[in-house]
Amino acid sequence: MADYSISPERLLAASRELGYIGLHIEQGVPILDRDLNLMHDLIAQTVREIVTRYIGDGAPAGAGGFAVQPLPAPDHEQDFLISAGASTLPGRYLVAGIEVMIAEPVRYSRQPGLPKLTTPADGQPDPRIDTVYLDVFLDEVDAGGDPALRNSLDVGVQTSVRLRPGWVVRVAEGGGLPPAPPGHNFHTLARLARPPGNPAITAAMITDRRQGGLTVSDLERRLRRVEMALLPAFVTPQFTPKLGAPGDEVQIFGTNFNVGAVQVFFGDVAATRTTVGSATQITTRVPRGAATEGEAVQVLLSVENAAGRTATNAAFTVMPAPAFAAPGAQFEPDTGDQGTEVTLHGANFNVAGLAVSFGTVAATSLSGQTSRQVKARVPPGLVPAGSASRTVTIKVTTEAGTVESDDPFVATQAVPAPAFATVGPQFTPKQGAQGDEITLNGKNFNIAPLTVKFGTTLAPNITSTTATQIKVRVPAVPSPPQTLRITVETPGGPAESSSTFTVTG
Repeated sequence: MADYSISPERLLAASRELGYIGLHIEQGVPILDRDLNLMHDLIAQTVREIVTRYIGDGAPAGAGGFAVQPLPAPDHEQDFLISAGASTLPGRYLVAGIEVMIAEPVRYSRQPGLPKLTTPADGQPDPRIDTVYLDVFLDEVDAGGDPALRNSLDVGVQTSVRLRPGWVVRVAEGGGLPPAPPGHNFHTLARLARPPGNPAITAAMITDRRQGGLTVSDLERRLRRVEMALLPAFVTPQFTPKLGAPGDEVQIFGTNFNVGAVQVFFGDVAATRTTVGSATQITTRVPRGAATEGEAVQVLLSVENAAGRTATNAAFTVMPAPAFAAPGAQFEPDTGDQGTEVTLHGANFNVAGLAVSFGTVAATSLSGQTSRQVKARVPPGLVPAGSASRTVTIKVTTEAGTVESDDPFVATQAVPAPAFATVGPQFTPKQGAQGDEITLNGKNFNIAPLTVKFGTTLAPNITSTTATQIKVRVPAVPSPPQTLRITVETPGGPAESSSTFTVTG
């Protein structure tokens, strides 16, 4: 009997609940049995869980043990044989990462401590379904089972116990696999379909439920079978149309398009605008970057879902239509007046027939043309008379198509400064009282917003404006009479008269 400070089984369960997978021993402190036991148990349990999760339960290839088989009459009443397999090697079975072995066949009834099987009674289901299952656990072996553990040649006392896999085949009559108690792991071996009133267990009643051929290669094969059932697949036609330019819509046809998140690729370039219409149809658009060097490119389309990625066997032709770079980086600068040089960034700008327009106005000066960029100057006539700016998009056209920018360009107008007349009177009359109308003469007076000041006093009443004249009423100025200069200001700047005006009252 082992003597522990804490039950290893309880300590392991508590540690696993806290997410522990290992421990480190500190120096200069007592070494406790529970620390060493937990170190071993955490490692072993973690390995068993990984084996169970990624390989599973079952018999390895070539080892057919633990098959439930009928016994010949009359021994077949309330009994069956647990086979060791047909091989000369012992049968083996993996349950929850613990491998157990059966060297010789054994009858169910000769396993110690198990209840006898019962005959299905009238009133029970016909047939009654019994579950035969393998109970796997770890046995502790002490000096009573292995005298060498007494350490009689030195310390003369048992210092540890050994762990050995153990197993029992049990039957759940009339039910499925029951929950396993702590330290035990259950796995279904067979199903018995037993009719009422019949004590015999025959071959016709036994359905084998073991998992066989358990190897890493078998696991890969089984996973591959699952993948093939869930991978995207294509039908005929695989897609339509057969060619297109960036931004053009493409329909893809097949199956499993609804398994997890779906991504479409044109060659190695991901499509960013994709809609899964159903499990059998995808609508997508040819992405920027699928053809970038001014020549048509043939690519395979591929669809990726949660199970993996599959490519078409037919090629799609990406036409070298012009394309802008991603929004936010399509040209620079993003504002300028007539004559400003703007560098456009994108693809396929080197195809014949290149033309650039700002809004509807063509740029007449193009330079620096490559597949990835072209320079264009802001054309005249973009900004309407009387306006300071206009927001437009930029279009690029070649023989392969046209593309319009996502980014806006703000065309500005160089605003001429206002000026008073240099020939003739700058204003008439040259004096007046508050409320009198006077006429200012000059140029570039018709650009809003417009202000007029008499000295530092704003004139709030401007009655009319043309490019060469402003009619304005004299404002109330402090302490008249005053002789002062008149200032006109527009977005082009301020202009001050060289002549003076006298406010009489």
